Amino acid sequence: MAYQNLHNVYSGPDSMHKYFDPDFQPPLPLVEIPSELNPFRRDHVRIYAKMMTALPQQNVKALPGNITAFLVGALLALTCLDTAALNMLERAGSSAQKTIIEPSSGSTVISLAMISRALYQNQDVHAYVSNKTEESRLRTLQFFGLKVSLYGGPSQPEIADPRGVIAKTRQMAEENKDIFNPGQYENDNVRGLMVSLTLNNSLLKIQEPRGAHALDGPTIIKTAAADKRVLCGYGQRSVCNLTGDSIPGPRPFPLFPSIKFPWRQVVDAVEEISSVEAYRLSMSLSRQGLVCGPSSGMALKGLLAFLQRAKDEGKLHNYAETASGDVSCVFLCCDLPYQYLDGYFQRLGEQDFHPVINHSLLSVDTDPYNPKWEIDTYEAMEMFHSKNWSGDLRSKLRCTAGPQERSLQSDLQNGAQRGLQNGVHSPTSTALLDLRSSEDFHAAHICDAVSTPLRSLTAATPSPFDDVEVLKTQWKELKDKVSEFDFFQDPRLSSGPVIVVCYHGETARLACSIMRAQGIETYSIKGGMTAVLDAVK
Repeated sequence: MAYQNLHNVYSGPDSMHKYFDPDFQPPLPLVEIPSELNPFRRDHVRIYAKMMTALPQQNVKALPGNITAFLVGALLALTCLDTAALNMLERAGSSAQKTIIEPSSGSTVISLAMISRALYQNQDVHAYVSNKTEESRLRTLQFFGLKVSLYGGPSQPEIADPRGVIAKTRQMAEENKDIFNPGQYENDNVRGLMVSLTLNNSLLKIQEPRGAHALDGPTIIKTAAADKRVLCGYGQRSVCNLTGDSIPGPRPFPLFPSIKFPWRQVVDAVEEISSVEAYRLSMSLSRQGLVCGPSSGMALKGLLAFLQRAKDEGKLHNYAETASGDVSCVFLCCDLPYQYLDGYFQRLGEQDFHPVINHSLLSVDTDPYNPKWEIDTYEAMEMFHSKNWSGDLRSKLRCTAGPQERSLQSDLQNGAQRGLQNGVHSPTSTALLDLRSSEDFHAAHICDAVSTPLRSLTAATPSPFDDVEVLKTQWKELKDKVSEFDFFQDPRLSSGPVIVVCYHGETARLACSIMRAQGIETYSIKGGMTAVLDAVK
């Protein structure tokens, strides 16, 4: 069907069905990869990425299986999809309303869940997943509303093995009429799935459609009656992972024979790729802006291996177009990398990633902040001296009673009952803690403030948010100080807020965050005592 939705708008009661219908969507991008990722560019090889990630579910596995292959005066890259969630559900009839179970830890079952919910109002989709699956992938499944069941043993069992999860889920559906198992590896509705990936003739002046394209293992496995006449003029390469070296989606070559689909009819050769190569190359593609998952890196790596072998054997020209002399190749970007991030860091080395600067801060200063907890000098005075606050700031500095340093614990205990009168906050029901040194406190302070000096804080100490070591030291000292006093049992702290002041307001802000996390209503004075003293000048 010709593209009908020029404005890319989906509306009406069937909006979601249209949104999932590829015939109602704009063509997917086909992008030539940057030269730095194409070592054969000087050999007149042009490599294109078909961005299947631009589909609504952001992966290839949701497409229906009845798309017609066609040629439009340009390079045709023909591929067969490894699953077709929409097609399997559309042809399932009333079974699409049943409990759906599928052994899959990625795009297949996620697509099934989204389409089931959007088109069939069915939220009962279960993913059967290996207990060796990374946490990030399990969380992705949960994020999309799937019910996840783990299984032990081989993560990729043979399809026909009665001991494996594929056979067990099939048996569950056979024994329970309320369960539907799409069975992506054996479902007849997946046969003959073909989608044509075309280059516009105005973009590439290719007269003869000759080239090579790379398909991953399941893409070939689940293909049945592909027409070799359509494929004529191409090199078809199946790409799979090495045995015992899993890549999300594909299956290793030894598991191919157990699949009944006649994959041999559409494959010239099989390339086996390591997971490290696949992950690293997909990361390189993603960093260039072609965001894709490990199976996409595997497909490109297999294509590059084929091109290298053809070059070494002097056969690269066999795939060139007569008019331009270019060898045009296409590989699929099947899904996104985000659910596999744990795998990238497990398989690749430290040299592949920039280190996180100040990594030690991940375990320091872990509590939240809120700008509402930071108040100015006059707000603090009104809160602290609410009963006798006239607005005269000078009268509230340097208490005439001859202040002497007192511990926080003794001051709060002695003044607790004094701060409560008939359930109404008195001027002392709000505590004001001064974190500065004893000497600076004695030189100038707010009346009735309690001196609680920090060993790690002087007038010359940098802001904890400008110096990592200061932050780590002050955070630990403040955590210990909050813990050493019985804040929650003290009536004074439980009856009213606490205000914290330091030199410039930053350490007090840190203290406020820590105390708030302990359930204490705390505020810090913005700008600290520097701002207070500036206000009376």
